[in-house]
Amino acid sequence: PFSPQFRENLKDVLPSLPSQDDYFLLKWLRGPRGGCPWRRTSLSPPFPGRGCRVLLSPPPPPILLQVIRKYMSGGMCGYDREGSPIWYEIIGPLDAKGLLFSASKQDLLKNKFRDCEVLRHECEEQSKKLGRKIEMVLMVYDCEGLGLKHLWKPAVETYGELLSMFEENYPESLKCLFIVKAPKIFPVAYNLVKHFLSEDTRKKVVVLGSNWKEVLQKYIDPEQIPVEYGGTLMDPNGDPKCSSKINYGGDVPQHYYVRDQLVQQYEHTVVVNRGSSHQVEYEILFP
Repeated sequence: PFSPQFRENLKDVLPSLPSQDDYFLLKWLRGPRGGCPWRRTSLSPPFPGRGCRVLLSPPPPPILLQVIRKYMSGGMCGYDREGSPIWYEIIGPLDAKGLLFSASKQDLLKNKFRDCEVLRHECEEQSKKLGRKIEMVLMVYDCEGLGLKHLWKPAVETYGELLSMFEENYPESLKCLFIVKAPKIFPVAYNLVKHFLSEDTRKKVVVLGSNWKEVLQKYIDPEQIPVEYGGTLMDPNGDPKCSSKINYGGDVPQHYYVRDQLVQQYEHTVVVNRGSSHQVEYEILFP
């Protein structure tokens, strides 16, 4: 346990933290960004008088925009063999451009913050149920269908902000992240976002090969894995994808759009006059 002096030093922020037990504080001390338990998500104003931000108790779940509720893919489904919640991210059907044309970046960040809070709460419930501390989440990223549309610059920037938010506000919360069905373009996509991740988090990213179903079952009982991913779990109506728990996204209809373009900032720009040429060198990372 921490010394009384340590808690005395934090007395001004302890009442506002989601949890005050030693486990919660230890996660911040051993976290990759220096152990500061008074950070706060960028969705909130900075705490006056401090260099860090304070993580206050989470606000009530926001009323999600219909477009986010219907087309933001992913969801929590099942538990691994140690009792940790499992979160699935479904990349291929995700229409990032449609979502950013239909909702603000802030709305998407709030939605992901809500997802993180749901997972944190589920860890607490599992801890009570199992009688031991459950602190981390196992993630499965289904990258089938990942393509150039997902590498759209505003989408990559938004995803980077989501990763940064998770890193800064939920240290030591990721047990392992399995990448399944990764296409050839995956290394390119990963290189665009990996700098948002700490070195510790990068070590937890595991790209599985063609035997990914067998590997998942080493960590997760088949009864806790949807049939879609090699297990036996189905929705009560027989849906093998467990769509009641996992949203599989899809193309956002244009009637949801509130804008038809986004301002993009580029590192370099050049004007090519009529009749002239400009040579640009690129490193081709995939065929």
